[in-house]
Amino acid sequence: MSAPENRLGRVSGEKEPLSRDLRQHREQLWGPIPPHERRLWSNALLDNPPTDLNNIGKQQNMQLYGRDGIVMNRLWVAVARHWDDQGLSAYEWLLQRNTLVDIVEYKRNLERESEATKDHWGDCTEHERREWTAATLRFPPMFLGATIMALHDNHARKTGITNSKTWIELALEFRASGFTPEEFVVLNTQVRKFHKRGQVNSLITTTWGLNNIQFVRLGAQQWTNWLERYQAGEEPHALAEEILAPHWIEQDLGVNNE
Repeated sequence: MSAPENRLGRVSGEKEPLSRDLRQHREQLWGPIPPHERRLWSNALLDNPPTDLNNIGKQQNMQLYGRDGIVMNRLWVAVARHWDDQGLSAYEWLLQRNTLVDIVEYKRNLERESEATKDHWGDCTEHERREWTAATLRFPPMFLGATIMALHDNHARKTGITNSKTWIELALEFRASGFTPEEFVVLNTQVRKFHKRGQVNSLITTTWGLNNIQFVRLGAQQWTNWLERYQAGEEPHALAEEILAPHWIEQDLGVNNE
């Protein structure tokens, strides 16, 4: 038997399409942030509400969220737009707030993998391993999915040392180029201030992870000049801006990708 239809001719339980005005309003609110990242930001904002909402506001927010996973509160979206403009993803925003949920769905597999994993840290001392773990947790090399990322970060914080080869390789690459963990954090912090959506710079290299989520993953050898000048006392923000300046790539704005 086919599903019953309501008086508008829709199958029972089917959601009514968003009105044209509401779709336009949503596009104006969210701007250049693409739909899949809007959903990630919406989940992050629901876990960390920027403002309190009255009952009507909560109901309206959740009604719209329940349709396609995207919140519509103006102040909430403004928070996402602000941090997105600073070059942070929703995941990195959660990292900075230390509010990732402790997810244990894959705990057995992680423990089994940990037992079989070789020591990839080489000659790093325990102190160095802890310092580099803290640094790479702030600026991870790639996205492996919310569940696995949360589990990895929870494990790394509890033990103080990551056992992920990808994270360790990032740390060792920058260490071999002369960076300390503190200098790695300063560099990544400054570079992200110039990483804007729709702009490309050959020095701001990225990696693709699960669900086609793109992460900034700098190459250490490309930033040794920045390191030398920073260690000589130059201001890190202006220095990053100067080094990035010749490497911006013009985009063809006449191409419509929709």
